[in-house]
Amino acid sequence: MEQNSMTIDEAADKLGVHPKTIRRYISGGKISAQKIAGSWRINEESLKAYVDSCEATEHTHQPVSKDDFCIFMDSEYFDSEEVIQICTIVDYYVYDDSVKQLLKEVVGVVADHSLDNKKSRFNYVYDDADNKMRLVFWGAPSYIGKIIEVMKAYEKNT
Repeated sequence: MEQNSMTIDEAADKLGVHPKTIRRYISGGKISAQKIAGSWRINEESLKAYVDSCEATEHTHQPVSKDDFCIFMDSEYFDSEEVIQICTIVDYYVYDDSVKQLLKEVVGVVADHSLDNKKSRFNYVYDDADNKMRLVFWGAPSYIGKIIEVMKAYEKNT
């Protein structure tokens, strides 16, 4: 095998995504790969080209398809040494442009947590038909607590 190629799992680790995401990128033509002896191999230059693309640099802030939320149920993706992990779903009904500020604040919490070398996950999808954004968070209670504190400011009294 070529020394400058990697498996799907290795590419997923490099990008911090699930291997299923890498498979979708390959099938969608976003990352070029070839099958060698029945296994996909990704050339490092191909992965670098993808990372350098505008699409990749915005990956962590891009909404995903509803199908991607099944990844949150994959226990291997969420191995952690923490004693307690929480996975939670938040539905936010969007009535104005405050959603942009909410996302900025959420991404700030996610980034701070990641910079502390703690494992956590965040993903979202927006449904135009229902004016609803679904957010999914996974991590330690302290991380989820910080997310909840951010969300409280957007809670509206009816």
